[in-house]
Amino acid sequence: MQLGTYSTIDCPIKKQEEAFNWLQDEFEKIDGIVKTVMNPHDFGPYPSFEINYPEEVEEAKDFIDLHEGDEIDEIELTQEEWDKQEKIVDDWHNEANRIETEYNKKFGKYL
Repeated sequence: MQLGTYSTIDCPIKKQEEAFNWLQDEFEKIDGIVKTVMNPHDFGPYPSFEINYPEEVEEAKDFIDLHEGDEIDEIELTQEEWDKQEKIVDDWHNEANRIETEYNKKFGKYL
């Protein structure tokens, strides 16, 4: 089982294909990647939707995580460049959260 780099979203019991296609279409708009993974369980395998960051967001996120707490002059980066990296991540998360909220409204009754 491989979890998504951004999130795992529950797969509905009904309308799985419709839910997957909807998520894929929505995350494609922000360059996110959606895949279905079968998860092992004592009562039998079950599917989940795994969401991965796009490469640009992954790189910005990794950079921020690596240098979190460092002084800006220690990492040879201007405040403007640092803010740009944070904005890339924050803007993507805001859109991804909006998609998840909409997904739950649309498919939550089938979970």
